[in-house]
Amino acid sequence: MGGVGKTTLAQVVYNDQRVLDHFDLRMWVCLPESPDVTLVTKVIIESATKGAAAQTGLGNLDSLQVVLRDLVRSRRFLLVLDNAWCEDSLEFQTLVAPLKFGHPGSAILVTGRSCKVADAAGAAELFCLNGLPEEAYWELFKQYAFGDEDPAGHPELVAIGKKIAHRLKGSPLAAKTVGGALSSDMSTKHWSIVMASGLWELEQGAGGILPALRLSYQYLPAHLKQCFTFCAIFPKGHIFGKETLIDMWIAEGFISPQGDFGSICLKELLSRSFFQQHIFSDSCFVMHDLMSDLAQSLSIDECFCLTDARCLPKIPSTIRHLSVCTKYLELSKFLELGRYTKLRSLLIFGMSGQDLSCSLGILFDKLSNIRVLVLRECAIKELPRNIGNLKLLRYIDISYTKIQWLPDSICQLSNLQILNVLNVPLKSHPKGLTRLANLRKCYTNEPISLVMRNISNLTSLENSLVFEIPEGQGHRIAELKDMTQLTETLHLRNLENVLKDDALKAKMNAKAHLQRLILEWSSSEVGNPEFSDAKCSEESIIVESLEPHPNLESLKLKHYSGIQTPSWLQAGTLCCLCELSLSNCHFLTEITSLPSSLRRLHIIRCKNLRSLDECLQAQSLQGITEITVMNCSKLALLPVERFQGFASLRVLEIQNCPELPPTRKLTLPPSMEELLMRSCGHVDASLPSCLHSLPSLESLIIYNCPNLLSLPAEIVSQMRSLRGMYVDNCSSLQSLGGLHHLSSLINLHIVNCPRLTDLDPSMFLDVGEGQGLQKLECLTISSTSLLSLMMRSAAPALKTLVLYQSTDSVVVHGPRNKKLCWCFPSVQELLFQDCGNLVALPEDLYTLSTLQFMRIFNCPKIRSLPRTGLPVSLRTLSFEKCHPLLEEQLKKLKFSYNTA
Repeated sequence: MGGVGKTTLAQVVYNDQRVLDHFDLRMWVCLPESPDVTLVTKVIIESATKGAAAQTGLGNLDSLQVVLRDLVRSRRFLLVLDNAWCEDSLEFQTLVAPLKFGHPGSAILVTGRSCKVADAAGAAELFCLNGLPEEAYWELFKQYAFGDEDPAGHPELVAIGKKIAHRLKGSPLAAKTVGGALSSDMSTKHWSIVMASGLWELEQGAGGILPALRLSYQYLPAHLKQCFTFCAIFPKGHIFGKETLIDMWIAEGFISPQGDFGSICLKELLSRSFFQQHIFSDSCFVMHDLMSDLAQSLSIDECFCLTDARCLPKIPSTIRHLSVCTKYLELSKFLELGRYTKLRSLLIFGMSGQDLSCSLGILFDKLSNIRVLVLRECAIKELPRNIGNLKLLRYIDISYTKIQWLPDSICQLSNLQILNVLNVPLKSHPKGLTRLANLRKCYTNEPISLVMRNISNLTSLENSLVFEIPEGQGHRIAELKDMTQLTETLHLRNLENVLKDDALKAKMNAKAHLQRLILEWSSSEVGNPEFSDAKCSEESIIVESLEPHPNLESLKLKHYSGIQTPSWLQAGTLCCLCELSLSNCHFLTEITSLPSSLRRLHIIRCKNLRSLDECLQAQSLQGITEITVMNCSKLALLPVERFQGFASLRVLEIQNCPELPPTRKLTLPPSMEELLMRSCGHVDASLPSCLHSLPSLESLIIYNCPNLLSLPAEIVSQMRSLRGMYVDNCSSLQSLGGLHHLSSLINLHIVNCPRLTDLDPSMFLDVGEGQGLQKLECLTISSTSLLSLMMRSAAPALKTLVLYQSTDSVVVHGPRNKKLCWCFPSVQELLFQDCGNLVALPEDLYTLSTLQFMRIFNCPKIRSLPRTGLPVSLRTLSFEKCHPLLEEQLKKLKFSYNTA
């Protein structure tokens, strides 16, 4: 049964904290209806790398499987294959072949509508979900149908609602959509009309709930109906990018481009469950299979998604919106698309089997009504010249193609709104592109100011713009004068080439929709010995002329050489400013005031800055959540004693500010989540006391703090939320207690603290349930005596153990009769790095039966492996800068090794 909550249940499992703690790697893939093993493997890789491996260029299955094998090797992973349709066991076996290299205990969770899918996947366990019981379903339905209203105040609606709920067969999806349709009008008449609708009699597939979903559609406004049914051209499982989808809707004329109307429409469809939020991204959405079925049934004469060449004859002659989602289509069949002359949208995704350049020219002669054209990742080397005849064209996406030249005729597309040429190896751009006055968004590899000369005509442009000002061409900043529709980020580079009169002509204060502004001067100018006071004054005058609109949300000044911040920043005129970043402003000495709306403040490498005393006032910055002060070598006045007054402060970083005096004691509010202190003058002396009562602290980093003497147990034990603790190069630290209370700790790093000898041995003995380092996954330590002390208690979840920069000669063993395998039963990675005095590896190394990877780096005194050998589980060995005898012995071992 569809819409019963399979994906939702899988998401609950996927995001459960116990799952997060148990698996090293989690991957989520929503499968298309006709999955291609190569494509799915690529999507799994992208999920594993958080998108970092996207567009790698790897096209064949063998190379992709090698990448996937290496990603999961020796790691315990969870892979969710959501919405599986494949019933071919051979395809499943091919897909999961590289996953067999994962660590034992890895899992694959598959959701699907058919038991045959489970059989093909070789499922170990099968869980069948049915509709909710009637009583529980009514409670769910009430939430969506009545919203904030009290059902007790509407007895007649309750009676009708129960009858409607009974017809929905316990489907949560139907409860959300039909309930949402009812909640829009809390009248008996409206609910009775819904109840009496003839659509209930259209029982058809999907467990009989498709009529209920169709009913919800009927109560959408007309423009939302168009937006929804248009999505029928996308294959099941398609991930919709927010901006991409909205831009297509605008190009088709379904909605207005003005303001934020597109986002409002998408939000409305999301709230009614016609779309669902993507599990990884707030800016991406997916559509439930049943909603995809609904969209297709409602637009059967106008929308078609071609996933198989054999379905070409099924395309109706009335088709207006068509997508082609197959890698290969015979040219003769591809040219048949030209007979659908009513087409307004043609989307071709990844047709890489043959060059389409010539065939497109034939199509363009016939498809004169096209408004949206997508040729993403297609095998195209040249865009036909007759594209200029598509006078109605508003949207072009040729990203990730092999096109090197754009024809001049593209400049004739006076209605063009969107041009996407990202990752296209263009050697040049037509000069006439600046005539496209309706262009709203232009995605290019280079800054648009370098791609086009004189962009002043692009007055409709909205998207992020990097505007680089060449030397001697400061007047070009005036091209921005009428570009009032910019909504995202405007980055002005090389402002040293601009004069005051030029800056005023840009009319920055007229850009009411702009969210983020970056003002950047050349870094080479600041280091110039001829840089004078007059030049500093000149830059101050220029920045005054670049005053932005009060609606601005984020401002960054880079390499600005004024001695004070702009007056418009001090005066508090930027009432919406949430983020301020000042970096490499080397002549700045003081900041006197800041906008009260500020949430994030970052001050980095302002080497002459002496005071932040006036601007950091708790009463004027009540909402600030992040403060970063870094590499300000002359900063002496930082009011750390007031920080407790910042009631919303979550993140504080103070780094490389050596002149901070001992007279001011750091205080922190209970809201703190992340604290980083590094080379912060004398402020580190107040660390023990300021850490008192921080129940939400998750990350604590203390580096090069010579005035820190101790971290007492009574303070450390209160930080129950701590997940990462890093103490490094604290030369005076003598004691650290309370670690056994840190039941949430995942990463622990204690390095180069030569006086730290007291970890309170008793705290590792007989710890109670829920205490101890039960969740610790990574331990980095330099003192083998401290390591020995910690080995009095097992670390059952530890996966990575690093002995780093140790000055000891041997690894001290743990308690009698307790081998390494007892202390670290799950360890997978073991690293010995920069241990110049270490002469031997542990004799009981062989007992680590879960060890997969070991690295020995710069340990020149270790001459041989332990007599007892290495663990049989070890798969990869890396070594570098070791004793020649050890290297010779390691090279003789018959398993994968790496000499780095």
